[in-house]
Amino acid sequence: MTNKKSEGRSRVDRDADNLQLQQLEEKDVVSSVATVLSDLCGPGEWMPMEKLHAELLEQYSSVWHHSRVRRYLTSEDWPGPESKGKPWYGLLMLLRKYPEHFVINTRSKGRVTLEFVSLVSLLS
Repeated sequence: MTNKKSEGRSRVDRDADNLQLQQLEEKDVVSSVATVLSDLCGPGEWMPMEKLHAELLEQYSSVWHHSRVRRYLTSEDWPGPESKGKPWYGLLMLLRKYPEHFVINTRSKGRVTLEFVSLVSLLS
């Protein structure tokens, strides 16, 4: 009886730890994105997701853990038609979770959809 209880408890603890680690990782990625945007964009400027992705790859791919690079800088973890040809898809999904920090502008031309991102602080 006690064994099962401690087993269940450790799984709850592990889930909580994993969630905490994921939140810390997200905060770190969000912070890196904010740094890149504030370094490269002036007030009222937007950066194409493609360029942001290239900058993050250049500056952080050798620093971040490979699982983080895969999650946010490749589309490997995001199967599906919407991520096709968009290695920044995971990054876009992350930024959409933080509307208080990032504004995402989407423009479509025919079949091509382009995403642009800026910091709320640069637009206000």
